[in-house]
Amino acid sequence: MGSLAFVGVVIVALAAGFAVQYLTKMSLRYEWLIVGAAAAFGAIFASEGFPGSNIFSGVTSWGPEIDGLVLIPAAIGAVLLALVADLGIRTGPAQ
Repeated sequence: MGSLAFVGVVIVALAAGFAVQYLTKMSLRYEWLIVGAAAAFGAIFASEGFPGSNIFSGVTSWGPEIDGLVLIPAAIGAVLLALVADLGIRTGPAQ
């Protein structure tokens, strides 16, 4: 993955984190950062991990690729990990 794709992933993930923070009732002050980091990790892992694996070798044809980032697996991975992080924050022990 190139630097352009990495910067794009980070910007979109942080924007999603801010959206979660300000469109829903927040439970932590820095919830946006946790959700954004989880989304960025999910996007990078799904784009880099799935296409190189033997089990998910068919995922490489799941949409366009920009600067080494396979978009559909990256979007699915980002959404899944962001949801898990947000649910973990919201259902965790009260602060």
